Amino acid sequence: MALGINIARQPFKGIYVGYSLLGLWFVRVPYWSLRNLLPAWRPRRSWSILRCLQVNLARFFTQLGEKVGSIGRTPDHRTLELGKGVDGLYVDGVPELVAGDVKKWADFAGVEPTRIPGYWQHKSGSHVVIGEKPRGNEKVAYFLHGGAYVAHSAHPATASANIPRSILAHTPSLLRAFAIEYRLTSPDANPFPSQLLDALAGYNYLVGAVGFSPENIIIVGDSAGANLALALTRYLVSNSGTLPLLPAPPGALVLLSPWGDLTGSHDTPGSTAFRHGASDFVSPPHPQSKGSASNAYAGPHGYEFLANEYISPASKNVEYVSFKGFPRTFISIGDAEVLVDQIQTLRERLVADVGEERVETLVSKDACHDFLWFDWFEPQREEALTAIASWIESF
Repeated sequence: MALGINIARQPFKGIYVGYSLLGLWFVRVPYWSLRNLLPAWRPRRSWSILRCLQVNLARFFTQLGEKVGSIGRTPDHRTLELGKGVDGLYVDGVPELVAGDVKKWADFAGVEPTRIPGYWQHKSGSHVVIGEKPRGNEKVAYFLHGGAYVAHSAHPATASANIPRSILAHTPSLLRAFAIEYRLTSPDANPFPSQLLDALAGYNYLVGAVGFSPENIIIVGDSAGANLALALTRYLVSNSGTLPLLPAPPGALVLLSPWGDLTGSHDTPGSTAFRHGASDFVSPPHPQSKGSASNAYAGPHGYEFLANEYISPASKNVEYVSFKGFPRTFISIGDAEVLVDQIQTLRERLVADVGEERVETLVSKDACHDFLWFDWFEPQREEALTAIASWIESF
């Protein structure tokens, strides 16, 4: 996942994007159509030609974004962007809740808690007011978006928001979801643990300001957002009882295509990182490359620091990772995605510490990474949303 440098600025960005789009429609799309004409030629025999084109288009625009940055304007942590149908507020940082190793790492990286935007989504017809106190034993989804820590947004008008919106629509007991606009990283800004500090602030807001009981909070994260969900839970579990004002850990986790190994320890010849390259829209991260998202996330800590249980709990380079004290967890995997091997390692480590009965896993056949993003990825998307809803309703 490389970061754009030179061509991310105008006028080179506009020229490059225009040239790329011409090549897309006049060269790539015709080629992809011919390349996937017969089922035997397709990455997955069950895929139609249209599905093959959709995945290739998703890969094209993902890679284009990696090279030039966001093509359109995307909201970020610097400004709360309200508008018709958009409910949000600023959430203050919580320096008083930052301690131990995370405080030490933050000080070393020059990272401090800061005020950031947060956005609410309410189920249609629920008549919930922004920040309203919980209704009885109400559950809430706390959503952390994906994007390799370098892209996307929590704003309800962006594509990421389709995930919590869909989970709300499928889950009767969920009336609302909250998403924090955590700081995105880049080679010169916001390294780890910036995002963890922001996620902690959002979680504390739900407990301290709104009044949700921690056991009724379900942290939902996709890809890097799932990585952040694990890091936040680890911090809450590890510091439980040591900081008087720190909220208790959440009641549940929903991890969608979790990115659990930023070290690349699973990216070896014959692994799914390479075998599934044609059936996924994301590429292996190549963490040691100079412009990688992983290196940007490590920042001044350096590449070796990525072998840390807060960052890479599924890495083979981390000898021991404890998940003792973690809540019940739902894991969604697409069996065509490049991260299958590392997600399986993550699941095995979770099960070893919390038990098989506390880890629900859904492996969706012929589905790519983070397929809940895409309305067109059916029937897998509907099946996964139904399974997640049923699981949430069961406790």
